[in-house]
Amino acid sequence: MQTPAVQPQYNSAVTKSNALIEANYKLSTIEQKIILYIISQIRKDDADFKMYKLPIQEFSELLGYRGSPKYTELREITKNLMRKVLEIREGQKLKQLSWVSYVEYDEHSGYVSLAFDPRLKPYLLQLKREFTTYRLKNVMELKSSYSIRMYELLKRWQYMGEIVIRLDDLRMMVGAGDKYSEYHNFKKRVLNPARKEISEKTDIMFTYEEIREKRKVAAIRFQIREKAVEPAVVALEEKKEAQADDRYLQFLAVVQAYDRYITEQQFTKIAVLAQKAFGGNWMDELIQTARRIMQRNDIREPIAFLTYFLNEKVQRIQAGIDPNEVTIHSHGGARFVRREIVPDWLRGYEEQLAAESAKSKEVDEDIEQMRRELEERLKKYKD
Repeated sequence: MQTPAVQPQYNSAVTKSNALIEANYKLSTIEQKIILYIISQIRKDDADFKMYKLPIQEFSELLGYRGSPKYTELREITKNLMRKVLEIREGQKLKQLSWVSYVEYDEHSGYVSLAFDPRLKPYLLQLKREFTTYRLKNVMELKSSYSIRMYELLKRWQYMGEIVIRLDDLRMMVGAGDKYSEYHNFKKRVLNPARKEISEKTDIMFTYEEIREKRKVAAIRFQIREKAVEPAVVALEEKKEAQADDRYLQFLAVVQAYDRYITEQQFTKIAVLAQKAFGGNWMDELIQTARRIMQRNDIREPIAFLTYFLNEKVQRIQAGIDPNEVTIHSHGGARFVRREIVPDWLRGYEEQLAAESAKSKEVDEDIEQMRRELEERLKKYKD
């Protein structure tokens, strides 16, 4: 099993399947940070788990130790971590898994290496849909294990702006279990401290409302919003790169909410067009436009449609033409316009029809059927 040498990078991304985000488990603050640190070392194209390294000195400092690493204490922490179980519910199935299957200390190199349980692969490797991504730095400063779990859950639903979670489910997901059976204790020990700490130290903030059934609090409605956070003081180029990565992750969250996926390369192309098309407020405009497109049932390839739309908009701006209206044709001096651009897939369909028709002077039944389908689809864009 390959062991990559990786230095601490708190600006790395943590990506977990939503099933793992909403799993039930109880980890201490340091155990969560260890797990999230090594998750951040997983690359999106990794086909299998590796042995993931954590510097022993860094590990020791995470625990608040100063001076030489205290191996006895560190070994106890990893032994306990190997015993911890998480539960994932999928339909009628309840899966119980361990986080870590193997730990190796190398005092000579100064690293401790950890291996994930292989059964976690579907929840951490090559995720294309139903996943959540956030920056590791947003959780490394949190002091409470409840705050870390609450942050993850809220990031999972950030694209919605709000989410209602049953109180019993919330207790299990954040790892409180039956510890605070009385709601007022749960509110005092978990909800309010998490709200304060998340607001002060991460990129989001939240408020909440209590939903009562027969006078008892049965569920919590969370309202989630993004908070402007100044990037860490880094070199200018690193700062720009971090901002670009954050924008990609922000846009990815929007896309994945509609069961879609976009690569960083695709986003880079779209981002360049959006800046030319929308100007200074381009990111907000891009997200609003993307959401409108994703919500349409008649657009088969929304990412291609978005790219084509932005490209057309930029070309019209550069030509000094109103980008919100596209002329289809003129007849007898009348000017007909459409306010939606025919997507790439429809144009390709039209070209396919022309190519097939050129093969023969006789139009067979298949070509005739294609022509009728094309006419029906074009009507939507010419009305």
